[in-house]
Amino acid sequence: MTKIKIFLLTSLALLLSACTLETDNDAGDLEGMWHLVRIENLVTGASSSVKDLSSQKVFWSFQARLLELDDKSGGESSYLYRFQIDNGQLTLKDPYLYDRENGDRPLTAYEATLGLYGIKSLTPMFRIEKISRRNMILNDGAVRLYFDKF
Repeated sequence: MTKIKIFLLTSLALLLSACTLETDNDAGDLEGMWHLVRIENLVTGASSSVKDLSSQKVFWSFQARLLELDDKSGGESSYLYRFQIDNGQLTLKDPYLYDRENGDRPLTAYEATLGLYGIKSLTPMFRIEKISRRNMILNDGAVRLYFDKF
């Protein structure tokens, strides 16, 4: 009887350790809250090639498989994205307007407010140019985004 209990407990432990949960952390070095401090426009001929946001409260927050874009001053809408990291590329997908009171609404078209967060298309793909404990730089070909870890 003891051998059966040991076998069952061992089997259960192995089974549970092999499971992947939705809350498993896939963010890696991106995990946490990042303050968007500067947006550099890379498109030639565009006006105001650098926008300084260091005094504003614009944040990207990565947790598990979700990204929240939030204006902590409360002036603009917040958004949620699922994200994927692959070979130094950050892909944002499944965007939602973050609205807990009325229910989060999936976005089907680009909203101009996303520009505040450096997002120029509905589902952008960024190259991770730099990532450290204190700074991050993302580039989608149209903009380069500079972040400080908060």
